[in-house]
Amino acid sequence: MIKYIYSIFIFIFLFSSFSFSQEDTIFIQAHDYIDLDWYGDYDALAEFPDNNTTYRKILMHYDMRCSSSGCSGWDYTTKISLLQPSEDLDENDNMIYIHDQTIANVITPYGTYMQGGGSEGFSPNWVQRYTYDVTDFAPLLKGPVMMRAFYGGWSTGFNVTISFEFIEGTPPRNVIDIQNLWSGSNSYADLQSILSETSVNIPSEVKNSMLRVTISGHGQDGEFTPGVNYFVDVNGSNVYTQEIWRDDCGEVALYPQGGTWVYDRANWCPGDKATTRNHELTPFINNGEDNSIDFDIYRANWNPSEASYIYDAQLFTYGEPNFTLDAALEDIISPSLKHEHFRLNPSCSSPIIKIKNNGSENLTSVHVTYGFNESSNNTIIVDLFEPLEFGESKAVELPPINWESWDSNSSFFAHVHNPNEAIDEYDVNNILHSDYEYVDEYPSKFAMWFRTNSFPNESSYELRDNFGTLIFAKNGMSANTLYKDTFDLDPGCYKLQILDTGGSPFSNEDGLSWWANNDGSGYARLRAVPGGFFKYYESDFGTELTDYFRVGEYTVNLNEKLLDPIFEIYPNPANNKLNFDLELFNQSDVKILIYNLNGKIVYEHYLSNFLSGLIEVDISQLINGVYSCFVESNAKVYQKKIVIVK
Repeated sequence: MIKYIYSIFIFIFLFSSFSFSQEDTIFIQAHDYIDLDWYGDYDALAEFPDNNTTYRKILMHYDMRCSSSGCSGWDYTTKISLLQPSEDLDENDNMIYIHDQTIANVITPYGTYMQGGGSEGFSPNWVQRYTYDVTDFAPLLKGPVMMRAFYGGWSTGFNVTISFEFIEGTPPRNVIDIQNLWSGSNSYADLQSILSETSVNIPSEVKNSMLRVTISGHGQDGEFTPGVNYFVDVNGSNVYTQEIWRDDCGEVALYPQGGTWVYDRANWCPGDKATTRNHELTPFINNGEDNSIDFDIYRANWNPSEASYIYDAQLFTYGEPNFTLDAALEDIISPSLKHEHFRLNPSCSSPIIKIKNNGSENLTSVHVTYGFNESSNNTIIVDLFEPLEFGESKAVELPPINWESWDSNSSFFAHVHNPNEAIDEYDVNNILHSDYEYVDEYPSKFAMWFRTNSFPNESSYELRDNFGTLIFAKNGMSANTLYKDTFDLDPGCYKLQILDTGGSPFSNEDGLSWWANNDGSGYARLRAVPGGFFKYYESDFGTELTDYFRVGEYTVNLNEKLLDPIFEIYPNPANNKLNFDLELFNQSDVKILIYNLNGKIVYEHYLSNFLSGLIEVDISQLINGVYSCFVESNAKVYQKKIVIVK
């Protein structure tokens, strides 16, 4: 197994999207652009601070890229773990490190779209950042620690960079101990005997306990079967039951992808984190004595032929919370440049923040001041109708800011204060700043060209203003039909949202055009009135696509005009028939050609004075394989590849 060892202190921000108050922050890097080329472990030694300094927050950033030899087209499991030094040496007198705790479980995307540039829209510098709050691992992140990146793939590959932020201050509560109770990867059948009740002694100095669970289902049955639960029992009583399932894969931040990325899965989605849940055990634990804790994965009357689960269940024990009343600003979701919030940004509408209760007293309300400078007078009182208990967090949408005040040269800030109408005991975690991208400016008058696919009951779109007021909505459309709706808007900020959420819950949420269904091909474009197309929306968007834009008293530069006609082919893969959906800018003669892999023309068709329409092509005589389709018009050639499967 190849090992990589690298460690360095760095004192710069990567992907700067927020900043903290006047606190010392140490940046430490472990893996540095390490290619994950084949199944196995890739290790890097990190030198963490080894002193008595306390840290209010420790963040781990996992930056994923294509490897130097390209991205894999499959969704593979990656895990980031820490290993502790043992008392043993290997045959070369090097320290042997043993596995201690898993910190992160991230599934790679179907990486064909990330290969670099071209029609897919990703640049060669593609990178996705996954951030984990690892504050509770502080007792283990001291001195030399071997960090391990595990890659579960059987082809090249991806690239990993791991870095840490240590932010000085007082944590919400002090960790006493961390125990890895269950960790592994096993078939569902084997888990019924492997997972068993364990006895854990909880010392009397322990005041709080929490079980951190990360689990993902794999194999044809394990990956795509809902209704499988995990159970947490303490001292003979069930305290938590949780379904191992995610129903939002069509909304992940990293899109589009190759493969079946929109299908919902067992606690994970391609290109995203596996779900981690923190279960507070404090009310159920008897401190100062032995406690029985049981963890099971089970579905009644289920005997799958192919199902396995990757799981980690870690027990954290703590002292009392360090503060009674402490409201923390955990994140700025919008406006933001963070990769995980990509679908909500760029925005010129209502800011969204995440508030967390780090105090032992339930949080019922908090004041929020926000804007583009510290003297902003945008202040509201947020009433939490469902009080936040210790450790709980909530995303809060704030009233919109006048779009004219948004300044591309100034960062956005938010400040939470006066929790429960009282003084915050720890105010260093109350302020965040966020960089953001300025939204596009559109002409006041433009048209939406929206072509439905063969299942129009799934599709709709709507236009709202800055305050959420509905201006226009479109649904109930006919199949394979082009709709042209014109808008004449006043100056302001607007939200245009395209949805694919209707119809059957098992066959929707797959955008207007997607290779793995038989829905046909639709599209959405914006066209100036008068003028040409200036916005081309990705048809493979999953569940929804949101576009914020501004309209003002100015002349918009339409240099982004589409130079190509609309050219779609479906279904793909195809069987006996193929549909060419063409819409040209000007009427002209058109030639359609299909080539096989040997460069031989296997189909050709000519059209005179063609402008737009659907052309049905009989391909029943063609054999299985990959073909190149060409459309020649006005001395220009446009190409797409198809697959024929019979």
